[in-house]
Amino acid sequence: MIITVTLNPAIDKTIEIDGLTQGGLNKVVCSNTDPGGKGINVSKVIKSLGGESMATGLLGSSYIENALNKVGISHDFVRISGETRTNLKVFDRRTGETTEINESGPEVSMQDIDCLYEKIITHATAGSLIILSGSAPKSLPRDVYKTLIQKLKEKALKIFLDAEGDLFRQALEGKPHIIKPNRHELELYFERKLDTRTSLREASQHFIERGIEKVFISLGAEGAFYSDSKRSYYLNPLQVKAHSSVGAGDAFVGAVAYALENQYGLEKLLKMAVATSAGAVMTVGTKPMDSIWVLKNMEHVVVTAL
Repeated sequence: MIITVTLNPAIDKTIEIDGLTQGGLNKVVCSNTDPGGKGINVSKVIKSLGGESMATGLLGSSYIENALNKVGISHDFVRISGETRTNLKVFDRRTGETTEINESGPEVSMQDIDCLYEKIITHATAGSLIILSGSAPKSLPRDVYKTLIQKLKEKALKIFLDAEGDLFRQALEGKPHIIKPNRHELELYFERKLDTRTSLREASQHFIERGIEKVFISLGAEGAFYSDSKRSYYLNPLQVKAHSSVGAGDAFVGAVAYALENQYGLEKLLKMAVATSAGAVMTVGTKPMDSIWVLKNMEHVVVTAL
Protein backbone atom coordinates (compact mmCIF):
# COMPACT_ATOMS: atom_id res chain seq x y z
CA MET A 1 0.00 0.00 0.00
CA ILE A 2 1.12 3.56 -0.75
CA ILE A 3 0.30 6.41 1.63
CA THR A 4 1.20 9.97 0.66
CA VAL A 5 1.65 12.52 3.44
CA THR A 6 1.25 16.26 2.80
CA LEU A 7 1.90 18.48 5.81
CA ASN A 8 1.24 21.68 3.85
CA PRO A 9 -1.49 21.08 1.21
CA ALA A 10 -2.38 23.85 -1.20
CA ILE A 11 -4.99 24.98 -3.64
CA ASP A 12 -2.87 25.40 -6.76
CA LYS A 13 -4.14 28.15 -9.06
CA THR A 14 -2.37 28.44 -12.41
CA ILE A 15 -2.95 31.45 -14.64
CA GLU A 16 -1.58 32.04 -18.13
CA ILE A 17 -0.70 35.43 -19.60
CA ASP A 18 0.84 36.67 -22.84
CA GLY A 19 3.83 38.57 -21.48
CA LEU A 20 4.31 39.53 -17.83
CA THR A 21 4.34 43.29 -17.22
CA GLN A 22 5.81 44.17 -13.85
CA GLY A 23 4.11 47.15 -12.24
CA GLY A 24 1.41 47.19 -14.92
CA LEU A 25 -1.81 45.50 -15.98
CA ASN A 26 -1.70 41.80 -16.83
CA LYS A 27 -4.71 40.13 -18.42
CA VAL A 28 -5.32 36.46 -17.74
CA VAL A 29 -5.73 34.33 -20.87
CA CYS A 30 -6.90 31.28 -18.95
CA SER A 31 -6.78 29.86 -15.43
CA ASN A 32 -6.94 26.46 -13.77
CA THR A 33 -7.32 25.31 -10.16
CA ASP A 34 -6.05 21.97 -8.82
CA PRO A 35 -5.74 20.27 -5.43
CA GLY A 36 -2.06 20.52 -4.60
CA GLY A 37 0.81 20.04 -2.21
CA LYS A 38 3.58 17.59 -3.13
CA GLY A 39 2.11 14.46 -1.56
CA ILE A 40 -1.29 15.11 -3.10
CA ASN A 41 0.39 15.63 -6.47
CA VAL A 42 2.10 12.25 -6.02
CA SER A 43 -1.28 10.60 -5.37
CA LYS A 44 -2.67 12.18 -8.56
CA VAL A 45 0.23 10.73 -10.55
CA ILE A 46 -0.20 7.26 -9.07
CA LYS A 47 -3.89 7.41 -9.98
CA SER A 48 -3.09 8.50 -13.55
CA LEU A 49 -0.79 5.47 -13.95
CA GLY A 50 -3.55 3.12 -12.85
CA GLY A 51 -2.53 2.69 -9.22
CA GLU A 52 -4.10 3.44 -5.87
CA SER A 53 -2.88 5.38 -2.84
CA MET A 54 -4.20 6.88 0.36
CA ALA A 55 -3.64 10.64 0.66
CA THR A 56 -3.35 12.09 4.14
CA GLY A 57 -1.95 15.17 5.83
CA LEU A 58 -3.10 18.36 7.56
CA LEU A 59 -6.03 20.06 5.86
CA GLY A 60 -8.07 23.19 6.56
CA SER A 61 -10.74 23.61 3.89
CA SER A 62 -12.86 20.96 2.17
CA TYR A 63 -11.97 21.96 -1.42
CA ILE A 64 -9.13 19.44 -1.70
CA GLU A 65 -11.21 16.58 -0.28
CA ASN A 66 -14.01 17.33 -2.75
CA ALA A 67 -11.54 17.51 -5.65
CA LEU A 68 -9.97 14.17 -4.69
CA ASN A 69 -13.41 12.59 -4.44
CA LYS A 70 -14.13 13.62 -8.03
CA VAL A 71 -11.07 11.77 -9.37
CA GLY A 72 -11.45 8.75 -7.08
CA ILE A 73 -8.41 9.21 -4.84
CA SER A 74 -8.82 7.78 -1.33
CA HIS A 75 -8.02 10.20 1.48
CA ASP A 76 -8.19 10.65 5.23
CA PHE A 77 -6.85 14.02 6.45
CA VAL A 78 -6.46 15.55 9.88
CA ARG A 79 -8.73 18.60 9.86
CA ILE A 80 -7.17 21.73 11.35
CA SER A 81 -8.66 25.12 12.15
CA GLY A 82 -6.50 27.21 9.80
CA GLU A 83 -7.25 27.78 6.13
CA THR A 84 -5.52 25.73 3.45
CA ARG A 85 -3.01 27.92 1.64
CA THR A 86 -3.30 28.99 -1.99
CA ASN A 87 -0.31 28.79 -4.33
CA LEU A 88 -0.35 30.96 -7.46
CA LYS A 89 1.58 29.92 -10.56
CA VAL A 90 1.86 32.51 -13.35
CA PHE A 91 2.81 31.00 -16.73
CA ASP A 92 4.07 33.48 -19.30
CA ARG A 93 3.30 32.12 -22.77
CA ARG A 94 5.71 34.54 -24.36
CA THR A 95 8.80 33.43 -22.42
CA GLY A 96 7.71 29.96 -21.32
CA GLU A 97 8.62 30.84 -17.73
CA THR A 98 6.55 30.08 -14.63
CA THR A 99 6.56 32.41 -11.62
CA GLU A 100 5.40 30.82 -8.36
CA ILE A 101 3.89 32.74 -5.43
CA ASN A 102 3.34 30.35 -2.53
CA GLU A 103 1.69 31.05 0.81
CA SER A 104 3.38 29.65 3.93
CA GLY A 105 0.44 27.71 5.37
CA PRO A 106 -1.65 27.77 8.58
CA GLU A 107 -0.62 27.40 12.21
CA VAL A 108 -0.44 23.76 13.30
CA SER A 109 1.03 21.93 16.29
CA MET A 110 2.81 18.69 17.13
CA GLN A 111 -0.53 17.48 18.53
CA ASP A 112 -1.79 17.61 14.95
CA ILE A 113 1.23 15.54 13.92
CA ASP A 114 0.39 12.97 16.59
CA CYS A 115 -3.13 12.69 15.13
CA LEU A 116 -1.64 12.34 11.66
CA TYR A 117 0.65 9.54 12.83
CA GLU A 118 -2.34 7.66 14.19
CA LYS A 119 -4.17 8.01 10.86
CA ILE A 120 -1.16 6.66 8.97
CA ILE A 121 -0.89 3.67 11.30
CA THR A 122 -4.63 3.00 10.96
CA HIS A 123 -4.35 2.62 7.19
CA ALA A 124 -0.85 1.13 6.81
CA THR A 125 0.05 -2.53 6.71
CA ALA A 126 3.51 -4.01 7.24
CA GLY A 127 5.76 -2.97 4.38
CA SER A 128 3.54 -0.09 3.21
CA LEU A 129 5.38 2.72 1.42
CA ILE A 130 4.93 6.06 3.21
CA ILE A 131 5.81 9.09 1.09
CA LEU A 132 6.74 12.21 3.06
CA SER A 133 7.08 15.10 0.67
CA GLY A 134 7.00 18.86 0.49
CA SER A 135 7.19 21.75 2.90
CA ALA A 136 5.86 22.01 6.45
CA PRO A 137 4.03 24.93 8.06
CA LYS A 138 6.45 27.31 9.79
CA SER A 139 4.86 26.60 13.17
CA LEU A 140 6.21 23.05 13.11
CA PRO A 141 9.79 22.23 14.19
CA ARG A 142 12.24 21.50 11.38
CA ASP A 143 12.78 17.97 12.67
CA VAL A 144 9.11 17.03 12.15
CA TYR A 145 9.93 14.61 9.33
CA LYS A 146 12.70 13.03 11.40
CA THR A 147 10.21 12.46 14.22
CA LEU A 148 7.68 10.88 11.87
CA ILE A 149 10.29 8.70 10.18
CA GLN A 150 11.60 7.31 13.45
CA LYS A 151 8.10 6.46 14.69
CA LEU A 152 6.96 4.96 11.38
CA LYS A 153 10.04 2.79 10.99
CA GLU A 154 9.22 1.20 14.34
CA LYS A 155 6.09 -0.15 12.59
CA ALA A 156 8.13 -1.78 9.78
CA LEU A 157 7.03 0.79 7.20
CA LYS A 158 9.14 1.91 4.21
CA ILE A 159 9.81 5.65 4.04
CA PHE A 160 10.27 7.70 0.85
CA LEU A 161 11.43 11.27 1.54
CA ASP A 162 11.22 14.24 -0.83
CA ALA A 163 11.97 17.45 1.07
CA GLU A 164 14.49 20.27 1.06
CA GLY A 165 16.51 22.56 3.32
CA ASP A 166 16.47 21.95 7.06
CA LEU A 167 13.53 19.55 6.73
CA PHE A 168 15.65 17.35 4.45
CA ARG A 169 18.85 17.72 6.46
CA GLN A 170 17.27 16.75 9.78
CA ALA A 171 15.05 14.03 8.28
CA LEU A 172 18.17 12.21 7.09
CA GLU A 173 19.02 11.47 10.72
CA GLY A 174 15.94 9.24 10.77
CA LYS A 175 17.39 7.23 7.86
CA PRO A 176 14.50 7.05 5.38
CA HIS A 177 14.79 4.15 2.95
CA ILE A 178 14.50 6.24 -0.24
CA ILE A 179 15.22 9.89 -1.01
CA LYS A 180 14.69 12.06 -4.11
CA PRO A 181 16.37 15.43 -3.89
CA ASN A 182 16.94 17.53 -7.00
CA ARG A 183 20.39 18.80 -7.94
CA HIS A 184 19.78 22.31 -6.60
CA GLU A 185 18.74 20.94 -3.21
CA LEU A 186 21.84 18.74 -3.05
CA GLU A 187 24.13 21.61 -4.01
CA LEU A 188 22.72 23.58 -1.08
CA TYR A 189 23.21 20.58 1.18
CA PHE A 190 26.84 19.97 0.15
CA GLU A 191 27.59 23.67 -0.48
CA ARG A 192 29.26 22.90 -3.81
CA LYS A 193 28.45 22.31 -7.45
CA LEU A 194 27.39 18.84 -8.57
CA ASP A 195 27.79 19.25 -12.31
CA THR A 196 29.40 15.93 -13.30
CA ARG A 197 28.24 12.33 -13.12
CA THR A 198 31.16 11.55 -10.83
CA SER A 199 30.10 14.26 -8.36
CA LEU A 200 26.51 12.99 -8.44
CA ARG A 201 27.66 9.44 -7.73
CA GLU A 202 29.84 10.65 -4.85
CA ALA A 203 26.91 12.60 -3.43
CA SER A 204 24.67 9.55 -3.68
CA GLN A 205 27.22 7.32 -1.96
CA HIS A 206 27.41 9.82 0.90
CA PHE A 207 23.79 9.00 1.71
CA ILE A 208 24.03 5.28 1.03
CA GLU A 209 26.92 4.98 3.45
CA ARG A 210 24.67 6.57 6.06
CA GLY A 211 21.89 4.01 5.71
CA ILE A 212 19.75 5.24 2.78
CA GLU A 213 18.91 2.34 0.46
CA LYS A 214 17.99 4.16 -2.77
CA VAL A 215 18.93 7.64 -3.97
CA PHE A 216 17.16 9.29 -6.91
CA ILE A 217 18.36 12.71 -8.07
CA SER A 218 16.20 14.68 -10.49
CA LEU A 219 18.18 16.90 -12.87
CA GLY A 220 15.39 18.78 -14.63
CA ALA A 221 15.95 19.04 -18.38
CA GLU A 222 19.16 17.00 -18.01
CA GLY A 223 17.40 13.82 -16.88
CA ALA A 224 18.00 12.02 -13.60
CA PHE A 225 20.49 9.93 -11.62
CA TYR A 226 20.08 6.79 -9.51
CA SER A 227 22.31 4.94 -7.05
CA ASP A 228 22.09 2.15 -4.53
CA SER A 229 24.79 0.15 -2.75
CA LYS A 230 25.62 -1.87 -5.88
CA ARG A 231 25.07 0.32 -8.95
CA SER A 232 24.61 3.78 -10.40
CA TYR A 233 22.74 4.91 -13.52
CA TYR A 234 22.41 8.12 -15.49
CA LEU A 235 18.99 8.58 -17.09
CA ASN A 236 18.86 10.59 -20.29
CA PRO A 237 15.98 13.09 -20.54
CA LEU A 238 13.19 12.92 -23.09
CA GLN A 239 13.10 15.86 -25.48
CA VAL A 240 9.66 17.42 -25.01
CA LYS A 241 8.11 20.86 -25.36
CA ALA A 242 7.75 22.06 -21.79
CA HIS A 243 4.68 23.96 -20.70
CA SER A 244 5.61 24.22 -17.01
CA SER A 245 8.11 22.43 -14.77
CA VAL A 246 5.70 22.58 -11.80
CA GLY A 247 4.98 19.05 -10.54
CA ALA A 248 7.73 17.30 -12.49
CA GLY A 249 9.50 16.11 -9.34
CA ASP A 250 6.24 14.88 -7.84
CA ALA A 251 5.54 12.97 -11.06
CA PHE A 252 8.94 11.30 -10.74
CA VAL A 253 8.21 10.26 -7.15
CA GLY A 254 4.75 9.01 -8.06
CA ALA A 255 6.10 6.86 -10.87
CA VAL A 256 8.81 5.35 -8.65
CA ALA A 257 6.23 4.54 -5.96
CA TYR A 258 3.86 2.99 -8.51
CA ALA A 259 6.66 0.89 -10.02
CA LEU A 260 7.85 -0.31 -6.60
CA GLU A 261 4.29 -1.25 -5.62
CA ASN A 262 3.99 -3.30 -8.82
CA GLN A 263 7.45 -4.86 -8.39
CA TYR A 264 8.87 -3.55 -11.65
CA GLY A 265 12.47 -4.30 -12.50
CA LEU A 266 14.90 -1.44 -11.92
CA GLU A 267 15.35 -0.47 -15.59
CA LYS A 268 11.60 -0.36 -16.22
CA LEU A 269 11.13 1.66 -13.02
CA LEU A 270 13.75 4.21 -14.05
CA LYS A 271 12.31 4.60 -17.54
CA MET A 272 8.80 5.09 -16.17
CA ALA A 273 10.01 7.74 -13.71
CA VAL A 274 11.72 9.77 -16.42
CA ALA A 275 8.82 9.46 -18.88
CA THR A 276 6.22 10.39 -16.24
CA SER A 277 8.25 13.41 -15.17
CA ALA A 278 8.71 14.52 -18.79
CA GLY A 279 5.00 14.17 -19.42
CA ALA A 280 4.19 16.33 -16.40
CA VAL A 281 6.03 19.36 -17.81
CA MET A 282 3.78 19.25 -20.88
CA THR A 283 0.51 19.65 -18.96
CA VAL A 284 -1.27 22.67 -17.51
CA GLY A 285 -0.90 23.27 -13.77
CA THR A 286 -0.11 20.16 -11.73
CA LYS A 287 -2.10 17.72 -13.83
CA PRO A 288 -0.21 14.48 -14.59
CA MET A 289 0.22 13.11 -18.10
CA ASP A 290 -2.00 10.17 -19.01
CA SER A 291 -0.58 6.65 -18.77
CA ILE A 292 -0.89 5.94 -22.51
CA TRP A 293 1.63 8.70 -23.29
CA VAL A 294 3.93 7.54 -20.50
CA LEU A 295 3.94 3.90 -21.61
CA LYS A 296 4.54 4.90 -25.23
CA ASN A 297 7.49 7.14 -24.41
CA MET A 298 9.19 4.94 -21.80
CA GLU A 299 10.90 3.03 -24.61
CA HIS A 300 12.74 6.20 -25.65
CA VAL A 301 14.42 6.69 -22.27
CA VAL A 302 18.09 5.68 -22.32
CA VAL A 303 19.50 4.24 -19.08
CA THR A 304 23.31 4.27 -18.85
CA ALA A 305 25.14 2.19 -16.24
CA LEU A 306 28.13 3.92 -14.65
